[in-house]
Amino acid sequence: MDLTAISAQLEKYENKWIAIDESAEKIVGVGDDAFEATENAERSGYQETILFKVPSFDSALIPLA
Repeated sequence: MDLTAISAQLEKYENKWIAIDESAEKIVGVGDDAFEATENAERSGYQETILFKVPSFDSALIPLA
């Protein structure tokens, strides 16, 4: 799956869980937790989704290696 198709949309989902339909490469559900995002997607008719937590864009990842 190529996430560049949805990358422009991610900013509005900061700190949220999103459900992604892999075949259509689009966001089909959103929620404050994974359960809510899954329910939101299922209500729209999407049973098979990939869940992803959109991180805060203010934080930085510092590897400990």
